[in-house]
Parts: sequence; C-alpha cells; structure tokens
Amino acid sequence: SRLNDERGMRMNLYLIRHADAGDPLRWEGDDEDRPLTDLGRQQAKALAEAMRKMGEALRWVVSSPLVRATQTAEELLGVWTPGAHEPALSDLLSPGRLRKKKLSRYLASLDAPALGIVGHRPEISVYLGWLLGTDGDAVPLAKGGAACVELPFGPTKGGGELLWAVTPEWYMPSEGAE
Repeated sequence: SRLNDERGMRMNLYLIRHADAGDPLRWEGDDEDRPLTDLGRQQAKALAEAMRKMGEALRWVVSSPLVRATQTAEELLGVWTPGAHEPALSDLLSPGRLRKKKLSRYLASLDAPALGIVGHRPEISVYLGWLLGTDGDAVPLAKGGAACVELPFGPTKGGGELLWAVTPEWYMPSEGAE
C-alpha cells in the first residue's frame, strides 16, 4: 500500500480540541452554531503563535464543520501558517461521527508531512488514543489543548508516538489564563 512503500508516509499530526466556546447550557441557539468566546480566540491565537515558534508549518488543517471548531482552525491558520489552505471541513470530526479508519485514509490522502485536525471531546481524544494504541482517555485534551503525534507510516492504529501534549496553561501568558 501507499502507506508502507519505501518513501513511507511520515507525518506529524497535530490533534487540537476546539478552544473555549463558553457554557453550552447558556447558549440559546443550535449547539452547532456556538462560537468561540473572546478567551477561545485568545487561546487559538496563543497556541498558533507557540506552534509557529516551534518551526512546524502546516499545509492543511482539517476541522469539524461546527462553528467553534472552524473558528479555532481559522485562528490557527491565520497565525501559524499564513497563506496555507483554508481549513478543510470533515464531518468525521463532528460529535458522534468519528470513523477512525476512514478519517485516517482521508488524512493520508492529503499527502502532507504535517497537518492539524480540530475536533471535539471525546472524539479527538479517542482518535489520539487509537493512533497511540491506547485508551481514548489516556491523553485527555482540554479545550484549546493540543497534542503532536509522529506517524512514521501515516495515521494507523497504534502506529503513532506522542511527541508532546499541551494545555492552554502552557502556552497562554499567565495574566491571560483562567
């Protein structure tokens, strides 16, 4: 298969839980339309700035189509990789829609050495655990949290190595964290 040829499909995958979107119980519209809060926008920009300083450029960010996830992806791309593709949307990152193998095939088809995905709890953590060959709760991601997984042969079950995981407390200036 293409994933196992001599070149390999080496990829760094950044798994990002959407940034703060406030209390869903206080939102009066459809949950799919719940936007980021000001704190959420600050989180997304601060995460993007921290990642940009680490030197990894993303060609793609794939996002759930829910507003809070797409806004997170847009903020990330605006700072982290200006001029990159617009966020690609995938229902596979929507709540209740995760299909791990199908998502993996889609991500591999983008043929990018580094890409990000923005999703929701619990799906983003479940997929992270699947890539690492462990439980979906092994690396919980806070709102605005991120993890980087090295995938020597592309996104496969148990084929990844966790390089790091961060929370907003790590990348936000102390005066801005709550």
